[in-house]
Amino acid sequence: MDVPEIMVLAGTRPEGIKIAPLVRLLCHDPRVAARVVDTGQQPGRVAEALAPFGLRPDDILTVRRRTGRLAELAAELTAAVDGALDRHRPNAVLVHGDTTTALIGAQVAFWSRIPVVHLEAGLRSHDPGHPFPEEVNRVTVARCADLHLAPTPTARRNLLAEGIPEHQVVVTGNTVVDALHTLLRQGIARAPSWVDPQRQLAVATVHRRENWGRGVADILNALARVATTHPDLDLALVNHPNPQLAQQVQAGLGDVRNARLIPPLPYPEMIGLLHAADLVITDSGGLQEEAASLGVPVVVTRETTERPEILHHGLGELVGTCPDRIVEAATRNLTGSTGRPADSPFGDGRAAERCLQAIVRLLGLPGGDTAAATLTHPSLSGDRPRNLRYPAFMEPLDDSGCFYRFPTQMTFRE
Repeated sequence: MDVPEIMVLAGTRPEGIKIAPLVRLLCHDPRVAARVVDTGQQPGRVAEALAPFGLRPDDILTVRRRTGRLAELAAELTAAVDGALDRHRPNAVLVHGDTTTALIGAQVAFWSRIPVVHLEAGLRSHDPGHPFPEEVNRVTVARCADLHLAPTPTARRNLLAEGIPEHQVVVTGNTVVDALHTLLRQGIARAPSWVDPQRQLAVATVHRRENWGRGVADILNALARVATTHPDLDLALVNHPNPQLAQQVQAGLGDVRNARLIPPLPYPEMIGLLHAADLVITDSGGLQEEAASLGVPVVVTRETTERPEILHHGLGELVGTCPDRIVEAATRNLTGSTGRPADSPFGDGRAAERCLQAIVRLLGLPGGDTAAATLTHPSLSGDRPRNLRYPAFMEPLDDSGCFYRFPTQMTFRE
């Protein structure tokens, strides 16, 4: 008998990184078959992200982008994903996060009556314009999904407040922590050779679409002030591949002596850089999780964050794009305590295991908590009960948003 196939869609580097721990488990589980499809949203970046984990895409789709507009990307992805689903007819489709790939993948699978699994479900800023267009993307994906793999109790509460049935939501932790554990444990997450351990290091990124223009200019102004007033600091800004942004960054920081403008790094090297950092200043979403999970303080240059855990647990500050607020927060962190917590609100490195068990249940496969009822999709079985019960290790964490404990082998630089 053929085993059910799960098609995993990814189109960007962050998606590739966060699906990798789960795909590794799927590939070694005899109950299921996994097919990783690179949608081509960011050509080459999914393969780059998967490579350190010993993985590669099974299929690579082609999308033709001429204008760079979101509507053009969505139209191209719709046709490409629909074709992939028609060729392979998987038993379920897994999408991650809030990208255009996730949005289109979930919608096309829903139209095809294929069950949708949403990894990293439930993140909300509650502001449709911040981040744009991601906030609306993930809300829309939630309406298509049959299984919501929520990384934190806060994400679970968001989904329940929107009317998602409780039995469809599983708190798993975030698979990015699994990825961090893997790279650090294997010793392949190493900082670039130019990092001087005798000097302070701040890592920065700026790329959010809603910050383009004045917001980016204000952030760069603040970064230049921070670097200039801290001559013992090395400021490493990871440039975005968008040529207009890269040009603006060069104009804003190119003449600052202790500012280093670097291209996007391979993921292991990026984690090594973050691990060596004393501060991260970013408008990225994923970088908030990675820095906080490594115990590095974060200054978030956005008006809202869908990852409030870093604020609740004192791991970061939300400052917007006001230069004075950015400089004040950066200075306070650079001159304060350098001790790092041994806890993360985003996971314990076992998120992929919990995700796998929930997917097995969705598909009605044997294993795990066999005494529990099975959550199924109508297209798989119309008469199975939907009153899902989870084994103890999959129970939602308490509503305080408690910390997960890192494994003992995880160490941090003081």
